[in-house]
Amino acid sequence: MTNPLVSFSEQLAATVAEVGRSTVAVHARARFDSSGVHWTKGVVVTADHAVRRDEDIHVTASNGSKLAAELIGRDPGTDLAVLRVPELDVPIAERAERTPTPGSVVLAVGRSKDSVSAAFGVLSSISPASQTWRGGRLDQVVRLDLALHPAASGAAVVDAAGKLFGIATPVLSRVSVFAVPLATVDRVVETLLAHGRIPRGYLGVGLQPIAIPEHLKSTLHLTASTGLIVISVDHDAPAGQAGVMIGDVLLELNGLAIQEPENIQEALGAGSVGKKLPARLLRGGKLVDVELTVGERPRKG
Repeated sequence: MTNPLVSFSEQLAATVAEVGRSTVAVHARARFDSSGVHWTKGVVVTADHAVRRDEDIHVTASNGSKLAAELIGRDPGTDLAVLRVPELDVPIAERAERTPTPGSVVLAVGRSKDSVSAAFGVLSSISPASQTWRGGRLDQVVRLDLALHPAASGAAVVDAAGKLFGIATPVLSRVSVFAVPLATVDRVVETLLAHGRIPRGYLGVGLQPIAIPEHLKSTLHLTASTGLIVISVDHDAPAGQAGVMIGDVLLELNGLAIQEPENIQEALGAGSVGKKLPARLLRGGKLVDVELTVGERPRKG
């Protein structure tokens, strides 16, 4: 009689070996390598937080070859980085048609310089599109219940059939490993290949939450209990150019209620740079409407 546990183990090992052919070890930091996935011909996707240098990056492929890689760009908001490896001659990862359902068996398949690596677990939960604490946007929030070694950051997350449905990252949550979904990766890869960066919206103001007095809520028929008070303004930035002043309280931006700093990132989503967005302010006890032309956040350095 065939032992079902042995059969299960052998199937897992075979799946890891097959998926592993499309993975690479990324050598871009001192202590640990990280993992990457052959996304499209000569293009590797890995975890941004594990790419600690912009030059002298190499990858080790599943066929044992060590190849030079060029950093095309990075998106800290989704923890993705894109590398170009023109000489990479391994299979492109085969994609799943859909994300598995919660409770499904999943694998995170990565690679070290010596061998393929694997982590086994289940898909814990799926939530709708959301902003990350780093300012990026995930088309789905896919949480995994598995233990991820640092060298597996950027690994391929696959279903039981070995089909890719995400890229593994441990830095977008304090409590869970996430799988960055295919739609998000495709969007980031396309933008980085075209522009080398992800443009982020910028208003040029310092804000902090403040409670709105009850008499103003009643008089002005406001539903929100809090807004964001302007504590600093760059007069050459979009907010300053639109006449926003220190002491103004931002209540709405582009039709969205603004009650906490995270709401700003939601309003300044992908493609917001250059757009004119209506804003509603509380100034001296009165409502004031202005229009802001979103700028691009200055790059550091």
